Amino acid sequence: MKSRFIYALAVIVAAIGMTSCEGGGNVNGVKFRKMNLNGVNTLALASQGQKAGNDAPSRMPAAGEDELVEAGMAYSVSGDGTLVEITYAIDVSGGGDAKNLIKANLRLSMQYVYTIGDEWLWLYGCNYVYPDLDDLPEPAYSKVKEVIAEHSDYHNNFLVRRKDGALFEWDGSQGRPFYGNVKWDADQTDIYGIVEAIGGEIYANSDYHSMPIHNTLYRLKDEGDQLAVTTMHSENLYTKVIMPDKRGAFGLNLIYYNKQHDSYEGEGIPGVMFIPSGKIVGFDENYRLISVNETLYALGHIEETPVVYSVILSETEGKAVLGEKVAEIRGASVYDLENLPDVSRNSMATWMRGGMKYVFDFDKWTLSASQLPPHYPNEGYYQGIAYVMNGDQQSFYICDLSKSEAEQVMIDYSELNADASIVKSTISANWEYSPRAQAFRKSALTIDGYETTIILPVNGENKGKVRVYKAGDTTAGQVISAMVRLN
Repeated sequence: MKSRFIYALAVIVAAIGMTSCEGGGNVNGVKFRKMNLNGVNTLALASQGQKAGNDAPSRMPAAGEDELVEAGMAYSVSGDGTLVEITYAIDVSGGGDAKNLIKANLRLSMQYVYTIGDEWLWLYGCNYVYPDLDDLPEPAYSKVKEVIAEHSDYHNNFLVRRKDGALFEWDGSQGRPFYGNVKWDADQTDIYGIVEAIGGEIYANSDYHSMPIHNTLYRLKDEGDQLAVTTMHSENLYTKVIMPDKRGAFGLNLIYYNKQHDSYEGEGIPGVMFIPSGKIVGFDENYRLISVNETLYALGHIEETPVVYSVILSETEGKAVLGEKVAEIRGASVYDLENLPDVSRNSMATWMRGGMKYVFDFDKWTLSASQLPPHYPNEGYYQGIAYVMNGDQQSFYICDLSKSEAEQVMIDYSELNADASIVKSTISANWEYSPRAQAFRKSALTIDGYETTIILPVNGENKGKVRVYKAGDTTAGQVISAMVRLN
């Protein structure tokens, strides 16, 4: 096994090599050390605002796609809806005005924030930004702009230790996945089976290696001021999907590399890796492993009837075998269960096919199919739920495929109606649903002419309550792209 280290609190080691200019000083390196998260319950990703100089785009193409993805700086959301800028502790080597300006004002803009277990955050697709850059005099302006230019491709990724905000650079050679690119409908469930956590350690499937489909399983272990990074298996092995089991193991789909023919063999066989030893054992190839609420089950069939078994794990005996039969799934075929997710943290899985809705109940181990109830659309579902605005904009419907009818939610406009800073005639006519923000959105102008975002949350304590997100002098004109609940 190969081992590397991400040296803690040393997030970005960038040799910038800037030339000295009178009044500006030298800047030799920049390191983001800490993200200040004390007391933060919810993060909002929002554009910098019209008063902030912005060399980083708020919308940019997703990797390999034409679709524009919104990026934003991180803000804490206070109880009254005010956005409070997240600040960072930054080390800057060098001297002069540029050093002090960077240390005080440099920020990160990111495409999305994922939670990894209870102890980590993943800042995905980051850029360096400097609010009010255009207001800087020379030579500081040129020096700061050079720093930003070195990190302007949205390939910077960071892990954040939530208990103290410590930042760690995370690249492909250290296990960061390159696939699973964030899109307009990014959601936490996108990384299930790709990045998982057990006992505070991070496990990730990375396709960093030169072979186009060679995925390597990495372990990142917290050692205080550093993360120890270890590859967990031979380079002759391709691991597909991480299926966690709270007993200290992962289910895996294993594919083997044939050096002689420079190819991978088969469609994958089931196996189990024990943690932390990394010992891999095979599993009956006639069964498919799935993880439900961090417990492994085996899915097979007797004749044409799907059957579910428990999985017995014993690292000391070096085995992972079928346990007791849990259920027979009557009225379903193996084909019907092709859409069943490999990793689920919900009691139900839902999907659409052929104009029908399918609901799999993991508590009862049953599959049901039915026509769509009233108000349910034929498309537009994400993670099994669609949100449909009523024509009068006085209510919306939550169309959850796991339920038999839509939930109608009345809209509370009282906060918007009472806000004198919003020019009511400028409020956009229709609500736009944003999966990344988990809310409907409208734009409007404030009395002093800046664009702001009006949010209608579809879940949480403010479900159905229209919120006006307030902006300060340096945050006017913000557009919110994502909301991430931390606690």
